[in-house]
Amino acid sequence: MMAVPEARRRELASGPVTLNGERAVVTGVKNVFATVIQVDTGLGCEFSWEAVEYVITNNSGSFKS
Repeated sequence: MMAVPEARRRELASGPVTLNGERAVVTGVKNVFATVIQVDTGLGCEFSWEAVEYVITNNSGSFKS
């Protein structure tokens, strides 16, 4: 897989996502790995940017830990 450029990371981090069915945000645009964090509980998980791109593009932004 090719590395996800920073501009694309910013796009991915701006959209709505969920983690385990709860509202979440994608952070860490400048980091090697993205962190997906639940808004209400603070639970977070790290994912590769390639995985983030795949889940947002092919799975409606529904992450599972």
